Amino acid sequence: MKKRMLVLFVLLALLLSACTVYVDPGRVSVRARIRFGIELSDIITVFEPDRGMGATYRMGEDIGFRVRTTSDGYITLSAIDPDGSVYVFARNIFVRGNMTAFLPPANSRVRYKAAPPRGFHRVRASFTPAPTNTTRIRYVGRSGEDAWTQSIIAEIEPYPIDVRDIAETNLYIR
Repeated sequence: MKKRMLVLFVLLALLLSACTVYVDPGRVSVRARIRFGIELSDIITVFEPDRGMGATYRMGEDIGFRVRTTSDGYITLSAIDPDGSVYVFARNIFVRGNMTAFLPPANSRVRYKAAPPRGFHRVRASFTPAPTNTTRIRYVGRSGEDAWTQSIIAEIEPYPIDVRDIAETNLYIR
């Protein structure tokens, strides 16, 4: 029993070592930073579905995202679905620093719709100071965590460490 508790404590310590705890009056939140094998800056301060991280959407419903960055730049949204397929659904969306942006922008005709397959979807926002080259990196036909991560890294790697970032959120489609 003591060994289990020790293992649990060590795992919890490792998990929380990548977290930041924020305390506001009446609210406590934990924000974890996932490292992707590339040096990043803390430029993306908020990235979550419009209903909050882990929210559930029904098939066909609109999905939106809130994003906040510390500087002006461009966001690309990519995802991995429960089957492991990787795809990009928004590229080079301009966002103003220190302002919360809602994606898709209200003035656009674009809608992000909950679509098959049903289940747990992970979404990443990658930030660059200038638009990325849409012909250089392809996500179509990619599959799996490693391919997804490598595609994003290849896309943002040309930019200096202090002006690039990646954030991840998740949602459930039923």
